[in-house]
Amino acid sequence: MTKIITDIETAAEEIRKGNITGLPTETVYGLGADALNDKAVIKIFESKDRPVFNPVIVHIRYAADIEKYSCEIPDIVYDLAEKFSPGPVTFVLKKKNNISDLVTAGNNSVGLRISSNHIFREVLRLAETPIAAPSANRSGRISPTTAEEVLKEMDGKINYILDGGKCEIGIESTVISFLDNGIRILRHGYITKEDIEKVTGKLNDKIKDDIFDPNSTGKISPGMLKIHYAPATPLYKCNEPEMAESITGLKTGILDFGKYQNTKEITFNLYSDLRKLDESGFDMLLYNDIENTGLGAAINDRLKRAGSGEIMLSENSYKIINNTND
Repeated sequence: MTKIITDIETAAEEIRKGNITGLPTETVYGLGADALNDKAVIKIFESKDRPVFNPVIVHIRYAADIEKYSCEIPDIVYDLAEKFSPGPVTFVLKKKNNISDLVTAGNNSVGLRISSNHIFREVLRLAETPIAAPSANRSGRISPTTAEEVLKEMDGKINYILDGGKCEIGIESTVISFLDNGIRILRHGYITKEDIEKVTGKLNDKIKDDIFDPNSTGKISPGMLKIHYAPATPLYKCNEPEMAESITGLKTGILDFGKYQNTKEITFNLYSDLRKLDESGFDMLLYNDIENTGLGAAINDRLKRAGSGEIMLSENSYKIINNTND
């Protein structure tokens, strides 16, 4: 039986023992394990049914720890860390050998992040090890932003979930690669392209889903699977979602972004709203894209990966265009 707890020491002890536990961060809840313990890392993949080619982000306490686990670090990494860390940004760098290939999916690179969540940081301090922590959900499913949502995903698979309340941001970190003498956004997140470019200058933000390390079979970054963050109920993009139920005859749930004042409120509520709709017995769920700038790029990315395709409406008929994995 999985228990929701508030005792930080118990959670840290689980990490030290080589077990996994649900942990709050500022982005979403993570499923944490000792990043230097192969047996513990394997438990992450097993409990989540996570593909072994999908790497796991490693959480550290300080910017000074970056050089403990990576090498060939450009100065711009420290400039960005000074600006945005602790916070929701992950740096993909060439790894040192003390980071297991299990963590990095066989890649020669590792994603390092410094969480700003004070509870998570205290677990890091007490555990005295870097913590590998992907989102605390079954692979491909909606990321959890509360301890109760973690329990729905992981009940019986882990011993404890450390309750830190609702995550203050609500979507995963921005991932930036510094491999091959370049700077590239691999996953849009709360730290936007526009924020980053104030430090780095102009970036190439065209994200490719098929980026693999040529020397391995692993994706370079988490969050790059074509199907990710997905509800069990089919989710479709629709330009006029309010018209869909009368035309299709299907019971329809709509992600209503109009009730929020800005994109920060949307990100805070996105996964919780999607989960509530998914549990409400609808035949399908619908959304419409928002402006693809700033945080909008991250929101649209999550919805696209969570979605099954697009539904096209006409006066008396409709057509569903399903996603393919081509």
